[in-house]
Amino acid sequence: MKRVVIGLLALAVLAGIAMLGKRLLWPERLENLSIENLDVDLSLKGVNLSQGKDGKKLWNLNATGADYAENGDELTLTDPIIVYWGEEGGAPIEVRAPEGQVWQKEDRARMWGGVHGTQGQYVMRSETLDYTGQNSTLLLGGTVELTGESMRGRSDTLTYFLDTGDFLAQGNVQVIMN
Repeated sequence: MKRVVIGLLALAVLAGIAMLGKRLLWPERLENLSIENLDVDLSLKGVNLSQGKDGKKLWNLNATGADYAENGDELTLTDPIIVYWGEEGGAPIEVRAPEGQVWQKEDRARMWGGVHGTQGQYVMRSETLDYTGQNSTLLLGGTVELTGESMRGRSDTLTYFLDTGDFLAQGNVQVIMN
C-alpha cells in the first residue's frame, strides 16, 4: 500500500512538472494568424498629413488628435489646422476648427464647430467648411463672415476658388466697403 501511495504521489509530481514545463517552454500560440477580417481602428495624437499633386503641395494638416475608422476610410480630427495652397504666387489660406474629418483618397475634408480662416488681410468665420480637391474649392457654410482692411461681408455660403483666389458669396449677401 505504501508503494502505491508513493507511486501515485510521484506520478502527480511528474504530471505537475510536465504541465509547468509545457507552459514555460511552449506557451500557447494563436491558432489563426489571419488578419484579413480584422477591423482596425486607430487613435492618434499629434497628426501631420500632406496632399500634393503634380509636384505641387495642395494642403497640409496638423491636428492634436485623430481617430481612424478603416470601414469608412475616414480620419476624424481634433483641433485641425489646415493650410491650403491655391493660385501660383497667392497667399495660402489657413483654416482651423474644433473638429474635422479627412477622406484623403477622395481628396475631401470637412470642418465644423466654428471655422476660423485667414488669408493675407482677410479673416473668415463660418460654422462649417467643406474642401473638394477635385474642384479646388472651399465651401464655407452657416453664417459666413468675411472681414478685410477695406471691406466687411456676410452671407449664407461662401465658395473660395483655390485656383483663382476668387470668392462667390450666396444667400442674404451683405457687403460694407470702407
